[in-house]
Amino acid sequence: MNTETTTVYEPHTGTERISLKPLGYSDPPRAHTHAKLDRLGMWFSIVCPIHCLVMSIVLIFFPVISWINWSSKLDVMALSIGAVFGLGGCLLSLRQHRDLRPLCLVVAGLALNAVGRFAKLQLGPHLSLVLIVDGPLLMAYGLWKDRRLCKCTGHTH
Repeated sequence: MNTETTTVYEPHTGTERISLKPLGYSDPPRAHTHAKLDRLGMWFSIVCPIHCLVMSIVLIFFPVISWINWSSKLDVMALSIGAVFGLGGCLLSLRQHRDLRPLCLVVAGLALNAVGRFAKLQLGPHLSLVLIVDGPLLMAYGLWKDRRLCKCTGHTH
């Protein structure tokens, strides 16, 4: 540049947005559908045994018969939603990590819960309660393992 060259500054009038991110920064990847399903299934699987334990204590102190019907419906609903989301998340993520162990844990947790619910008379009240509580916890552990396997394959959730 020399002294005879004039410099004219024009303000930016474009409508495109200017990025304020540092150079080389990219947006974080969006969470995969199976990660969201795993997370929802895990939370519903954890809510189910907590609900069973809390309602057992509540019914000791407040023996109202109408709560029992409402409580069992809520428990079945939470476990059903957790099972649908959990199985869906495990089946979708199976394509990426190719490990059947989390899916087997979720199915085993559902089976334990079903045995505890439907064989209550044959098993007795204590063993059936243990199976009803441990089944969803095993499901939640399987879903947690599924999320861990997906994190180790190179993409983040």
